[in-house]
Amino acid sequence: MRSNESWFDKVMRWGQVNLKEDDPLTLDVDFWKRYWQRTKIHGVTINAGVGVAYYPTKIPLHRKAKFLGERDVFGELVAAARQLGLRVLARLDPNWGHEELYKAHPDWFLTDAEGKPRQRGQATPTASEPQFLSATPFAQHDVLYSTCWNSPFHREFVLAVMTEIMERYDVDGFFTNGWPPTNWHPVDMSLVCYCPHCLEKWRKRGHERYPEKPDPSDPLWRDFVLFVQESIEEVQTLWTEHTKRLKPSAVFIWNSHGSLSTGLRWEKFVQLADLLNDDSQGRRVGEPLWVSGRCGKVMMAVAEGKPVLRITGVWQLGQPLVRHIAKPAAETTLFSAEAVANGQRLWWHVLGAELYDRRWLEPVADYFSWLAEIEPYLRNIESLADVAVVWSPQTFWLGSWTNMQPSPTDAFNGWYQVLLEGRIPFDLLPEWKLATETIRRYKVLILPSQTCLRQESLDALKEFVASGGGLVACFEAGTKNLWGEKHDIGKWSELMGVLRVDEPPPPLRHCYLRILDQQSSHPLLNGFDDTDILPGATYLSRVEKAEDTEALCDFVPTYPVHPPEKVYPDPKQTGLPLTFCRERNGRSVYLAMDFDAAFWRSRLPDHKRLLLNAINWVRKGEPLPVTVIGNGLLDVTIWRQEKSVTVHLVNLNTPNLFGGPITEIVPVGRQELKVALPEGTKPIGVKLLRAKSDVHVTLQGNELTVTVPQVLDHEVVAIELG
Repeated sequence: MRSNESWFDKVMRWGQVNLKEDDPLTLDVDFWKRYWQRTKIHGVTINAGVGVAYYPTKIPLHRKAKFLGERDVFGELVAAARQLGLRVLARLDPNWGHEELYKAHPDWFLTDAEGKPRQRGQATPTASEPQFLSATPFAQHDVLYSTCWNSPFHREFVLAVMTEIMERYDVDGFFTNGWPPTNWHPVDMSLVCYCPHCLEKWRKRGHERYPEKPDPSDPLWRDFVLFVQESIEEVQTLWTEHTKRLKPSAVFIWNSHGSLSTGLRWEKFVQLADLLNDDSQGRRVGEPLWVSGRCGKVMMAVAEGKPVLRITGVWQLGQPLVRHIAKPAAETTLFSAEAVANGQRLWWHVLGAELYDRRWLEPVADYFSWLAEIEPYLRNIESLADVAVVWSPQTFWLGSWTNMQPSPTDAFNGWYQVLLEGRIPFDLLPEWKLATETIRRYKVLILPSQTCLRQESLDALKEFVASGGGLVACFEAGTKNLWGEKHDIGKWSELMGVLRVDEPPPPLRHCYLRILDQQSSHPLLNGFDDTDILPGATYLSRVEKAEDTEALCDFVPTYPVHPPEKVYPDPKQTGLPLTFCRERNGRSVYLAMDFDAAFWRSRLPDHKRLLLNAINWVRKGEPLPVTVIGNGLLDVTIWRQEKSVTVHLVNLNTPNLFGGPITEIVPVGRQELKVALPEGTKPIGVKLLRAKSDVHVTLQGNELTVTVPQVLDHEVVAIELG
């Protein structure tokens, strides 16, 4: 560990007991103190104040927890944590206020065009349906009101609470729950506010009205998006600076999320943070288990080397939501494993100090104890993956504002599933980093269908291929800028090796690719020896090949799917090519249909094979950093530490991969790994960290071969380097 590390660089495991208002009646501090020891955490987050205070606050209108009484539960828990040498974050919830605060300061709250308070998700008016609630005064809940970030609530009241907490208690910083409001989705109409503070700021920008709807082509909407982002960043800067004035070593951590469509301006957001968190606590209905790993990749892609703590809820995200029912042990372990394997540090989170369901306690303690045992092998310096999927957040904003088809999420998830099944370690590369030195780390870049790019990014990709890199792109990837406007199509055509003919036609059905006779032996078509056709997709780009580009398949147009007598194609060739490859020092493959999104929708193996063949061809036969041979579905990641290389194998071989929660772990059998060691290093020891055993290895040149007998849940192959 570097001697100049700050305290927040050192923390690897975290915990959070998210207090409820009735917890002061039953809180057992000693129980939680013992559990903190069992899970071997380095720090805890404890509810402090703003929405409701868990200490005897002196600030007017800073409402104390309903059942706090004479207790100071925040102070009790802080003292217990400090006795164990733990770091402490004071949790603040600035999203809402009670009715008495609203009556005293209605201008502090989100307001609609009629002057009424606007409700957001963090302030659900639970009392609006009293017939479904307990009639006892004990259980009756208040209507809450959503606060506005441009008001004195965020810019004065929250600062006063921070000052009071820091002056009274020995804490290491603050954490906000559910804030900023764009932490997992883009700016939308729910963020339009007519409070006097917002109206004044909006008018100073030269506007007399708000946009009527999200419209990326409308300059008014574009400025509104920027207005919200800048207002949020002003508050973040204010809170950060105030925290540092109160205690220079303290940090302020905002709630962020590893969402593909996060509305944050990551370039700005990360610069303000010492430590990041990813509040991706579970998977929603229908999400794959690996969404946990995807969130990890998102956050690691933007973190700029700063630590990222992943909040994992011990409760289930189902429909209906059941926040007091524990995840099954298998779901808890594998969801957590996906986060750790993709570079994050774990933070367990339980809702309420009074446990109605205690089934989560053992699996969380077991997994956290194991993480403590292997801690040196989790202090990653860098990912060794040399393939990256380009991630453009603004593409997903456009998708939500305009119902873009095919869905950018479908296309992205299609590639994600393909790479997992192909056992190819990969990173996410943020679009804004294409024009930086970061691009040089990779040998292959992937552009999913619909990916929007700025002009500098197009230029950087052209240079990347010219310098020997490999590029694979689908459908309309790269044709539009970050606001959905068409690029100079000539420059796009030059990158892709095709000539644009026309706009894409309407969605297609029951169409195919015909393999051109003279191209059947091309490596891009490996595995298709016994077929003349391949399945098409839904969306088609109208292009022709450029002079130095090869076309491998052409288009077989739509024809009937029933009755059987009519299921036959026109025998004539259309001459409309769909798959293109080109070599100009580096290699590129352009696929003129949305095969990535189609794979996500239908899981057709031919689509997967075509996409994997494209990656293999543009790599020019160079081996992957790690090759894993065996049965089953594994998430394979590879990392370098100061004195080691680790390969994580997370077992995704489960019938509930796309359902959930997982209730049974199905072991995966023997796996053979071939690991390309970093140049200039030699292995001095290899062990399996989950199985807790050494393994036999062979070394040929710089390639190490390791056999893993079995993967139960999360195996880590640790290679000590000399």
